[in-house]
Amino acid sequence: MRDHELTERPGRGWTPWKEGAGEADIEKIWWAARCLHFAKLNVSCWFDGSDLVGIEHSGYRSAQWCMNQKPADWQPLPAAFRAERAREKQEAIERWRAGVHARNLQRVIALSERRQEARDASEV
Repeated sequence: MRDHELTERPGRGWTPWKEGAGEADIEKIWWAARCLHFAKLNVSCWFDGSDLVGIEHSGYRSAQWCMNQKPADWQPLPAAFRAERAREKQEAIERWRAGVHARNLQRVIALSERRQEARDASEV
C-alpha cells in the first residue's frame, strides 16, 4: 500500500469525510477490524483482514475520518463478544491502575526514607 492510498479517501463505497475522531464510529461498524497507526503520515487505518475499511487523519491536519460503507449482510457485534471486550478493557484499566499505585507507593517509601536519612544526618 502506498502513502497516497492511506492519506486520500478511496472512491466508491466510502462515506464522505466527517470531522472529529472516528474511532468509535468505525469500530461500531467494523468490529473485527484492527487499527494500525502510521506516525509519519499522521494517519490511523483500520483493516478487516487485508481490506482497508477506515481512515482517520490526526496531528497537523484537521481531525477527520471516513470508512468503507457497511456490507448489506452486516451484523452488529454479538452481545457475548461485546461483554468480553468490555471485560478485557476493564481488566487492562485495573492492571494499569494497580501499576500506577505500586509505583507511587514505591516513590513515597523512597522519599520518606530519604527524609529520615536527612533528619538523622542533621541531628549529628
